[in-house]
Amino acid sequence: MTNRFKNRSLCLKGILLLSVASLLSACDGQVVYHSFRSLPTTGWLRNDTLSFDVEVTDSLTYYKLFVEVRNRNNYPYQNLPLAIRYIAEDSIASPTDTIQLILADKDGIWKGDGWGGLYQTAMAAGSIRIGRSGTYHFQVTHALPDENLPGINDIGIRLER
Repeated sequence: MTNRFKNRSLCLKGILLLSVASLLSACDGQVVYHSFRSLPTTGWLRNDTLSFDVEVTDSLTYYKLFVEVRNRNNYPYQNLPLAIRYIAEDSIASPTDTIQLILADKDGIWKGDGWGGLYQTAMAAGSIRIGRSGTYHFQVTHALPDENLPGINDIGIRLER
């Protein structure tokens, strides 16, 4: 009987240790900002700009910018061109950069991770050098001619050191 309690206690300690190790490894000190903006289920309107306010404290670092998209099965295209720019606190806008996210292969198979009709795809959008610390306003719009773009659930940005 005491052997059974020792084994259970040892097993619980092992599970606890693995859980703590998983949590610690999941915390990444390199991520400075990570957020999503949800879009209406009716679609993303052509003139709707998604804004992200990012507080940057270190201006001596190059940052890697990633764009993340969550799309549904009813998205009608294989790719999604996005126009991205950021504006400093003193209202100086960066040039608009357009990136091409590939969401499905030529056979229509979604490339992102997911299930149940919702898929998430991430793509590096380049490196940026922030001139000075402060709040930067990132703006994202879709660059398709559609007035109402269905099937996009969320758009996110992630900034890493």
